[in-house]
Amino acid sequence: MNKRGIFVASIWLLTLALPARAQVQVGDNVNLNLNGTLSTGYTGDFSNYVGSDHGLNIGGNADLAGFYYSPSFLSFDLQPFYNQSRENSNFQSIFDSSGVSAAASIFGGSHFPGTITYSKTYNSEGGFVVPGLGNITTHGNNENLAIGWGIHLPDLPSVSFQFMDGNNTNSVFGTNSESTSHSDTFGVNVSHTLAGFHLTGGYQYNKVEAVTPDFLTGQPPETSNSSGNSFNFGVAHSLPLNGGISAGVSRSDISSEYTGGSYNATIDTFSSGANFQPLRNLNLGVNTQYTDNLGGTLYQSIIAAGGVVPPSLLEYSTHSLGIDGHANYAVPSLHLTFGATADHIEQTALGASIASNSFTEMVSYANSLLGGFLTANGGVTETSVDLANSPSSLANSPSSLGFFETVAYTRRVQQWNLSGSLNYTRNTQTVLVGYTTSGYGYSAGIGRKIGTYSHWSASANATKSTFNNVSGSGNFSQSYSTALSLKKFSVSGSYAKADGTSILTPTGLVPVSAPLSIVTPGQLIMFGGKSYSFAASTTPIRGLTLSAGWSKANSNTFEASANSQNNTQQQFAMLQYKLRQLWITGGYLKLTQGFSLIGGPPTSGSSFYIGVSRWFKFF
Repeated sequence: MNKRGIFVASIWLLTLALPARAQVQVGDNVNLNLNGTLSTGYTGDFSNYVGSDHGLNIGGNADLAGFYYSPSFLSFDLQPFYNQSRENSNFQSIFDSSGVSAAASIFGGSHFPGTITYSKTYNSEGGFVVPGLGNITTHGNNENLAIGWGIHLPDLPSVSFQFMDGNNTNSVFGTNSESTSHSDTFGVNVSHTLAGFHLTGGYQYNKVEAVTPDFLTGQPPETSNSSGNSFNFGVAHSLPLNGGISAGVSRSDISSEYTGGSYNATIDTFSSGANFQPLRNLNLGVNTQYTDNLGGTLYQSIIAAGGVVPPSLLEYSTHSLGIDGHANYAVPSLHLTFGATADHIEQTALGASIASNSFTEMVSYANSLLGGFLTANGGVTETSVDLANSPSSLANSPSSLGFFETVAYTRRVQQWNLSGSLNYTRNTQTVLVGYTTSGYGYSAGIGRKIGTYSHWSASANATKSTFNNVSGSGNFSQSYSTALSLKKFSVSGSYAKADGTSILTPTGLVPVSAPLSIVTPGQLIMFGGKSYSFAASTTPIRGLTLSAGWSKANSNTFEASANSQNNTQQQFAMLQYKLRQLWITGGYLKLTQGFSLIGGPPTSGSSFYIGVSRWFKFF
């Protein structure tokens, strides 16, 4: 359906003005409800990259919902919209957006329930993610279809099917760079209980075709096509002493082709575990997991995000075996829980065989304290590593002592609400033997009610993580915000700062979560920057709302072949006034975005709108 078709459909639905009733019945079995909004006004656009235009604008949206025979047999909801984002007072977007969304469920009250959802949007605003700093503005089209079905017959295996198909095309505002992605997913899951054994199994298929934009690297766009098949089977059974045992196997096949290379892998994984509770406050357990392709499990998430893996890293056989035992004992009278774990891991990676043994002792506490509530836990981990044939980066770290602590506290003091949390880790082992991470995180919040209608709040958050063995690795982010709400006025502001190492994907930068010396995907990008925002609104008289805001983000990206300084800035102002059954709306938005790698002045565009809209309840 094109934009003109959506507009015609919207107007057709909105002109079905029947006498006002709670609902209308068509024939003997169809029940319908219809409401919507019609708007018209004057709009204009100005920019330094395309010609300006102005004129009258017509838009609207509708919501047609109903059911056939009964809601549990067939129910549906159809919501078309046209020219909605141009109405800045509602959507704060420089782009006009049109589309339709629909949902239906069938046989909801039977053994064969099904659902279907569909959406298609033209010229919608989106974002290219920069971690911790918000989004670089994009605009484009997207279409998504999802179908689900179930078969749930008594005394027979329960089966569910899922299918999803998605298409996204986005252009980065201020560049000629375009990212596209098309994904298909199909899955079936089965579960059944037989002779006391709970059985599960499933199959998943996914395929992703993507083009990663080039505006941060100076390189040609990266094209990738990946697909995967996975099978899994699991069984569980209860045991004496309030226990249970479980086991599972899975096989995944990964295939990825990208500009300059390809990757194919098969991953077989086996896991098992047993747990017991011989005493009311005592829990014991043991778990085992083996994979014959450790590298594949790490690369799998990178490929799924749209990243690529250099062929030089694919020449080694990798295995991993992990066995752990744990015990937890609770002392309710002291509000304490004590725990201990023992782990043994054997891995082969990059031609080296490494093994480790870890012992962890931990304690947690949760109780009321000084009028508030405190939760805290901490522990110590002792890890020894067998360095036979190990990589040179581990030569000086045969053993380590790790720590982890977490504390959180909340309290209300008269009109004040206080909260805070802190976590800290040092030398904790990662998924790869011999590589450790350290980091911290904190959050704090304060709020106070001022009189009957007013409230003030403020918050602060920060996180940092680093791979101890890898110089220059890790990610850091921090943010601060505050808001004040009075009876007729409100104001808010925020500040954020972030930096780290990431990979480039079609949807944005994704922080690296594995040691770079083992998993080094292509086009590693160092990023950093700051962002600011401010907003205010007021209701000077009943029915009238005025608001305005400003936001800015400056970021730097560094890649082996190119560096870029990027900036995004937005300002907006909005007006809403209710006059009887009409809404008078107006808005202005300006967006400026530029990248030093591209050169030239930043791209700037602005839009304004003034008009009226009315909500209708047709039936």
